[in-house]
Amino acid sequence: MPPETLTPPEPQPLSKAQVLRSMRWNIGAGFLGMVWVAAATGMALPLFMQSIQASGFQLGLLSGSRQLAMLAQLPGALLGERLPSRKPMWALCVSLHRALWAVPALLPWLLPSDQHLWPVWIIASLGLSELLSNSGTPLWYSWMADLLPPHRAGSFWGRRHRILSISLLIASLLFAAALEFHSQHGYLGFQLIFATAALFGVADILVHLGVHEPTPRRSASGAGLWKRITAPLASREFRILTAAMGIWAAATTLPGYTNGLPSFFAVVYLRETFHASYLQASSIFIASALGAILFAPKIGAWIDHHGARKTAAALMLIGPLLSLAWIGARPAQMHLGLASLPHPILLLALASLGVGGAFAGVIFCQARLTQQFTDNSGRTIAMGLHWSLVGLMGTAAALLAGWIKDHPHSLTWLLPDSISYFQFLVLLEVALIWCIALPLLLRLPD
Repeated sequence: MPPETLTPPEPQPLSKAQVLRSMRWNIGAGFLGMVWVAAATGMALPLFMQSIQASGFQLGLLSGSRQLAMLAQLPGALLGERLPSRKPMWALCVSLHRALWAVPALLPWLLPSDQHLWPVWIIASLGLSELLSNSGTPLWYSWMADLLPPHRAGSFWGRRHRILSISLLIASLLFAAALEFHSQHGYLGFQLIFATAALFGVADILVHLGVHEPTPRRSASGAGLWKRITAPLASREFRILTAAMGIWAAATTLPGYTNGLPSFFAVVYLRETFHASYLQASSIFIASALGAILFAPKIGAWIDHHGARKTAAALMLIGPLLSLAWIGARPAQMHLGLASLPHPILLLALASLGVGGAFAGVIFCQARLTQQFTDNSGRTIAMGLHWSLVGLMGTAAALLAGWIKDHPHSLTWLLPDSISYFQFLVLLEVALIWCIALPLLLRLPD
């Protein structure tokens, strides 16, 4: 009698207790990681680049490297699909990514007399950091999509974002104070920030190892490489979603927003045009983070009740509208009792409460929509393809913004003298979202 063919048993799904515990550990790890986010997406990096006299092209290249590095998600996804678990590869890539943020902290000690090389080293080291990060990103998104119950995903992302934004707010305040306090001590404030970011960033990854991972489901093993990569494009909904979010990413990158928070060109514009102090410039970033704290739970509930598509469409109307506050910013002082604040700081801080909430809301609408329009089988590759294409469009926008900053006189034939290069970038952002990204999004089914 021939021996029976043995087939491996179906993996057991995680228990409800394991899922709930994993969701708590995810939030706890993220709370630590927000200290890194405050440095990586906040005021410190663009202000450091400005202080070492980086050009607009170098700022655009640094901003664009984050978007271009998203191309690493596809090979990362392909490699991750061959592994029995996503967690080890993700942890290795992302730990190294966070550790590389110590490089800017070390430059004043390692190359004290070669300051002209610092922008090059920063772009190279943080570019490598972004490549490593994006190699692990599709593994994490696929892991989270498999872990989270679909009916609770929206509320989870909203609650998580609110709690994490509190950490971001605290870290941003402390970093702003460090820059202000050490402003007369060379680059010491920046060094403290980048070293702290690297330390807490790695701690985030170590704690996140406590999150359970459901057994991943892979695409058909007999399919060829090209077929596996392009399989998600057979879905009309996937194509539309990727195009809409790519245009959204490109539009928000133009004025320098990263993950819903003002950075790069927005920060440099505040310092150059309005001579804002470190604390004043940081107040715009902090107001955006506070907006996420205030509105994230409500947005998460809207996603679960009304759907991610309708929620994202509403936020794509509101966020860009509030961004037009940059157009009304003028170099003047406003007197509030005994205090005096630059007019643009007060105006933009108020507008940023809504901008931060709306832009952050679109991000976790995107997380829910990618979960909705990708299959369990081959999801890791689909996530990698989505974010790679989104990153390409964001890269082009960052490089365009850098060129415009370096060549503002090239726009004199198009713009009146009252409109600055940065305000032009804001107008272009609003036009791209309202005229292209939003109509595309509305073509998706609920």
